[in-house]
Amino acid sequence: MGEYPESPARELSAAWQAASAALGQWREQVSEATTEAVAKLDPAFRAAVEALRAAVTGNWGNCRCPCATAHPQDPGVCDHSAILGRRIGDEEVALCAPCAVAQGVAEMRR
Repeated sequence: MGEYPESPARELSAAWQAASAALGQWREQVSEATTEAVAKLDPAFRAAVEALRAAVTGNWGNCRCPCATAHPQDPGVCDHSAILGRRIGDEEVALCAPCAVAQGVAEMRR
């Protein structure tokens, strides 16, 4: 069998080498793609966990109300401790209770 160049053993060896090379290339591509996906998902996952923690504990961070434009007739009411979110324009803004009330009252007058 060893004298024939196209023996089944040589064909099997060549096929095995080709399959091993293809699996090695596939392993590298999957590893690179996984590393890239984890790098992209990690910040999103951390943000989601932080948002969930804030919602459960009630700690929404600082109020981000644009007081001067959202409720200019009620200066100084902000207590800087956000408890809820509200859409202002195109963005969701964290608000403290006094700012949320002042904005609601300001809108009711319109």
